[in-house]
Amino acid sequence: MSFSVVATLVAMQALVLATGEPIEFIYWAFAMACPVFVSAPVSFVLVRQAEANQRLNLALLVAQRELMTQADRDHLTGVLSRAAFYRHAEAYDGDAPASVLLADIDHFKAINDGHGHALGDAALRLVASTLQAALRPDDLLGRVGGEEFAILLRGMPMPLALAIAERARGAIAGLCMRAADGSPVALSISVGVASYAAGMSLDVALAQADQAMYSAKRNGRNRVMVSD
Repeated sequence: MSFSVVATLVAMQALVLATGEPIEFIYWAFAMACPVFVSAPVSFVLVRQAEANQRLNLALLVAQRELMTQADRDHLTGVLSRAAFYRHAEAYDGDAPASVLLADIDHFKAINDGHGHALGDAALRLVASTLQAALRPDDLLGRVGGEEFAILLRGMPMPLALAIAERARGAIAGLCMRAADGSPVALSISVGVASYAAGMSLDVALAQADQAMYSAKRNGRNRVMVSD
């Protein structure tokens, strides 16, 4: 605002010097008052608009982060989605070999068909939370199929990975759900375990874990099998 007043006065003084004609006082007063009454409201509006834009940008950033987080999560169980699990697992670059697990809920179709999808959804949530409780904070758990979960155990050698898989399997086998009529519904999982090291193809490791998981299914279910 001060700059506008000074610039106007300088311009008027230059006009006086150039023409040799004096300018009446009322015009000098108008030249000083006009920038004050125009610039001040304009500056106030611009400052308020800048503050509003800053708040809007902050809200957009928060909303964007929330949307990205939601996109990374399976809507039903809250664990990583298939795409998010693959993205994070493929980025593994630890020095120590990791292990991958594939766990599939046994007889899940019978649960859905016999007791309804609401109980099936509850079973998925319960299995997911039980698996998550068996893992360390840095391990990854994702729902990669209808009733299939993938796990990445960071820096975990095979013997320890098998122990964790057995612990998770045992915890789920010990769960007891109830149908709407009060009848018990048994839960169990079949688990396949394979090695996974930095630089190795995740698809190859998961395919090996998948073969081991189907071997567990063929051998009676509710068990853990390791990839050959």
